[in-house]
Amino acid sequence: MPDHLRSFVTKLCALPPRATALPPQPLNVPALYSVLFNRELEAQTGAVVYKQASQLAAQYHKAVQACRQQDLAGALAHLLTVDAALTAAARAGLPAVATDFVTLFRLSAWGNYYYKANKAARAVEILRQGLGLSAALERQGYPVFIYRRIEQLQNIATIYFQQQQYDLANTLIKNTLNFVHSGRVAGLFIDDWDAATFRSMRLIQESTLDEGFGRLAKQNTQLMGHATYGNAYYCQTFFQDLLQTLETDTYNRAVLYNWLYVKVAYHEQGPDAFYEYALSFFSDANIAPQYDGLKANLLAQAVWEVKQHAPRDRQELMDAIRHFSLTNLLEPGGQPLKLAA
Repeated sequence: MPDHLRSFVTKLCALPPRATALPPQPLNVPALYSVLFNRELEAQTGAVVYKQASQLAAQYHKAVQACRQQDLAGALAHLLTVDAALTAAARAGLPAVATDFVTLFRLSAWGNYYYKANKAARAVEILRQGLGLSAALERQGYPVFIYRRIEQLQNIATIYFQQQQYDLANTLIKNTLNFVHSGRVAGLFIDDWDAATFRSMRLIQESTLDEGFGRLAKQNTQLMGHATYGNAYYCQTFFQDLLQTLETDTYNRAVLYNWLYVKVAYHEQGPDAFYEYALSFFSDANIAPQYDGLKANLLAQAVWEVKQHAPRDRQELMDAIRHFSLTNLLEPGGQPLKLAA
């Protein structure tokens, strides 16, 4: 095994450098969500109502920013103030649809607060309320909110994962990915999911799929050495099924499929096949930098292999793999990608 590892690392480091140094340019899906939300709300309620609702939503976003800065006391005070303002606006005649629109931001902000305050169960409960409200708005002529629901599912899965509730997290991640790529509905808290609506904006669908795979790869990397939730678990729980069911009718799906093929090859064909297919994945000039996170996952698996077999030049091999990442892969912001492994 060590000889095969050395051969892989030697060939990896001998690959020609990438032709372009452009940083990854993934679609900013949350920003696009906001544009679409705002456009639909203004079109259906008018400029005055839209402005009032947007101002309230912006105030909830400030509370989220306070949470991100670990200012929980400030966030709580801000949330209570905006809640009072929303209640007053509703009593003064803010239309129900606009009130519901702002309430989605309210629920997200409170969910974020409770998560940061280490009250995960309460955070999940609040985010789940948002799923039902979003579905109701979609039925009233705001179909774009289905994309926000996917984002909330991902947030709930993240909470589960951070709480080390891995079975809950992984089941939700798998069910979400199945809906995103195929329209299958199961285990998404509510049954009111319209696959046709989700597919109506294919660009967002595929960007959401890319993001889901990126999260999956990061979590697999984080748990690679876990006794229960390591590589074998991820292969059996995610990779094999996705490899069999993922349609490859777009460029991004072809990339995702090829990554899955490499991952599954390790368990079905052995490490040598993994090394061979991984080198092909790294040498494919058609794979854009936005998929460097998937490549980082494969490198992390190679480092994990080195650690398992402890060859005499173990540190040298790991350093070479990490150096390859720093000199060939990029973070979303354009910085060199440093392996966590």
